[in-house]
Order: sequence, then C-alpha cells, then structure tokens
Amino acid sequence: MFEIDKWAFSGIDGQISLHKWQKTIDLITGLFSAPSGYIVQATSKGYRVVIRNNEGGSNFETNPILPPQTPLFCKYVAENNNTLYVNNASNNDAWNTLPEVVEDGVESYLGLPIHWPEGEVFGTLCLKDTKKTTYTNEYFELIEQLRDLIEDDLALIYSYEQMREIAMLDALTNIYNRRALSLLAQQKLNLALRLGFDVCCLFIDINDFKKLNDTFGHEVGDKALIILADTLKTHLRDADIVGRIGGDEFVVVMQVSDKSKIGYIMDKISTEYSKALLKEDVCDLSLSIGYSFTDKQRQSFEKLLNEADRAMYKNKQAYKLAKKAQL
Repeated sequence: MFEIDKWAFSGIDGQISLHKWQKTIDLITGLFSAPSGYIVQATSKGYRVVIRNNEGGSNFETNPILPPQTPLFCKYVAENNNTLYVNNASNNDAWNTLPEVVEDGVESYLGLPIHWPEGEVFGTLCLKDTKKTTYTNEYFELIEQLRDLIEDDLALIYSYEQMREIAMLDALTNIYNRRALSLLAQQKLNLALRLGFDVCCLFIDINDFKKLNDTFGHEVGDKALIILADTLKTHLRDADIVGRIGGDEFVVVMQVSDKSKIGYIMDKISTEYSKALLKEDVCDLSLSIGYSFTDKQRQSFEKLLNEADRAMYKNKQAYKLAKKAQL
C-alpha cells in the first residue's frame, strides 16, 4: 500500500503527468477569474505545493513546504476533511488573523479536500483571491468534478504502488522476493562503496526443513517459514533488507559498523526464532547461517550472496556431522 504519509511526487512523477494537473489548475483559475490556484499535499511533515498557478508572489508560494503547525486555510480543509469557502476573510473574525490574510491580502478562499482511494486525505484543491467573491452552486459543482479527476489519478498511483509491492514481495512470508532483494541489495552495495561503510550478507537456512514437511505437512512447514520471516523483521532494523530467495532460504543484507558483532546477531536470530516457534507450538528448529562482508571494492550482490551461501553450507555440514555423532 502507498504510504499515506509519504510525499507523493518528487520532480517529474512516473505514473501520471503532472502537466495534466497543471492544466487543471490553469483551467480552474481561468474559469473562476482567480489569481491563485493550488494543489497542496498534506502529511504529518507539513504542507507542500504540488501544482500552482498564480499572478504575483506570496509567502506561501515562495515556501512550498510549510511545517504542520502553520496556520493555513488548507490546514483546516485537510484536518477537517471538509470544503471551506471564505468569501470575505478580512471581515471574518475566524480567519482575519491568518498570515495569508494579513500578509498576503487573501480575501477569498475556496478549498476542497482531495482523497486517496480508501478515503484518507491527500491534500487540497484550492483557489485564493485578493478580492471578495460570490461563487454560485454551479461553480462548486464544477470544481468538485475537477477534483474528482485528480482523485482518479491518485487511484492510478495507489494501484500502481500496490501492484509494485505485490511484484516485490514473497507471497507466503510478505518479505522481499529474490528479484526485489537483488535490486535493493545492489543499491545498498553501490551506496556502501561511495560512502565507505561495510555491508554484511547473511544466508539463512532452516535445518531439517524437508523432514518437517514430510512429517507434519506443508501447512506446518509454511508456518515455520512465516515465523522466521516475522522473527527477522521484528529483531532486525527497518533499514536492513530481508528476503526469501526460495524454499527455506532467507537472506539479510545489512550495514554494519562493527564486524565483531555478527556472531551476536546470528545467535540472536537463532534464539528468537526458537522462542517464536515454541510460542506458536511448532516443533523446535535450528538454523544454519553463513555470512560475507563487502571488501571495499566494487562487487555484485550475487558474488556477496554466493560467499555467504558457501559459508552457510559449511555450517550446515557441521550441523549434520554433529547430529550424526549424537546418534
């Protein structure tokens, strides 16, 4: 799902044409004979002008991102999820102290909330005028229809983000699939080379997983996979990349500041996984984990992954020999 608190656009957006939104604002300001029109996005980080049409400057227009506490007409619209029409602001005690009125000379404001497909407020579509206005019902119907066109575009963005997430996530565990993991990990490696930090790749395999499936069935096996994915997401950092590349093989790619702590991290993963299995009443399972580090040289993620895979295989062989010796 698209993050509602995330800025929707940065420069030229790839999913829709912002030129279309610009034409919409130009059309509205022309039809309403208004000197200024805006599409503003609202998040907890503040208010940002996405598109504007104006004649002359104002404080709002030269500061396109304003803090969330800034007193604004748009803030009222977004927070109350209601249309606001103030046609004579300087004579209205509720609004005549706003900076837009006092400093910018705004006399008339008409703003409508714009919504994401599931109903959350994206921001506002608004008009500002320096003179008193008298908009009729026909004007309100017109601007509502134009607002609906903008919401149709947001629905396309929302659907695109959902499809992109589906394409990047493993259907069972809801963590990254191999394709997404490779893409994101390579980006992290490139960044590490440029900024000079170390990256570690963990290759994680569940011991005796085939035996688990054969003995208890695939439903229990799937549960064990989901629990491992949840354990990794819970006990690793948000910035760490966690993925499943197939079967019972999981991979973690993380930035590290102290290589000596990798042993602790691997032990923590194994311990927390055992605790989660016990809590969910799934038979106890152990993990074989191998790791590899970047070498300060440009390298592919596949090379780093293969090194971690070989290290995991050695640990898995050691586990099998130890288990055989106990029989």
